[in-house]
Amino acid sequence: MADHPAPASRLVTPEAHCAHLRHKGMYVLSTPDPGELKHAGNWDATAYWCTQTQKAMGPDGSPANAACCVSGNGRGCCH
Repeated sequence: MADHPAPASRLVTPEAHCAHLRHKGMYVLSTPDPGELKHAGNWDATAYWCTQTQKAMGPDGSPANAACCVSGNGRGCCH
């Protein structure tokens, strides 16, 4: 089987977030529009999921997203 690059994202960083946190943008190669925040602000409509459950909730029943799945937050499922 071929080696695939690790998913990358400007919203999820390996140093700060759980290794199981994913979103679709991690699998799509694109360049962010520099004017994007001017129109959208800080509103985040990203759909996240956990690779342990393949759902929007982690194995502990809490939401899988960039705010909740932070390393060292006390969730037993975060790595």
